[in-house]
Amino acid sequence: MIPMSTRLSWCSPLSTAQRLLSAAMMAVVASSAVGLILVASVVGAASASAHAEMVRITPDVDEQLTIAPKEVVLELSEAVNASFATVVVTTSAGVSVTSGKPTVVGAKVTQALVPRMAAGAYRVAFRVVSNDGHPVTGESSFTLRLTPTPSPPTSARSNSPPATPSVAATKAAPAQGPDAGQGSGPSRSTMAIKGVVGLLAICAGLLLWLRERA
Repeated sequence: MIPMSTRLSWCSPLSTAQRLLSAAMMAVVASSAVGLILVASVVGAASASAHAEMVRITPDVDEQLTIAPKEVVLELSEAVNASFATVVVTTSAGVSVTSGKPTVVGAKVTQALVPRMAAGAYRVAFRVVSNDGHPVTGESSFTLRLTPTPSPPTSARSNSPPATPSVAATKAAPAQGPDAGQGSGPSRSTMAIKGVVGLLAICAGLLLWLRERA
């Protein structure tokens, strides 16, 4: 018969080894569980990031423009469905300035705008659907500040009507003879004509008197 003290000393090392083995197995199980949790989280994040995301929008968010844009362009991280793309651009009063439907080429969505846009704040709202069926919605805004066109100076106006001449200026001034300004009496030519007429009358009278005496 083995003494009790000997049995205890023989069994004590085995129980210690079992305890160490159990602790090691529990540590392995725990590390495996942590690893599985990490792998699941990484896979979930990867699947979540697989959806389309907005990469860039033009005009940029809250951009200040001095020239009216012709279009709004959305650039996404992956291709989107052309049948479910919607882009709406409105003024601060809610008036739409979009022209027609958006054009989709792969991951790029282009929405044309109306010409001659007025100055003011504009809101952009969009909704697209990626090829895996995940919708992407969002908003943006920009402000249009048009540069005022300077008015031409008054001296450079060429379409103004010509000045109407006064009535007094349109009347032709009477022709003045060489003796103009020398008084209001008869001119020398008039006196000469009268003298010639008088001499002719005298001559005619003399001829008649001589004919009667003959």
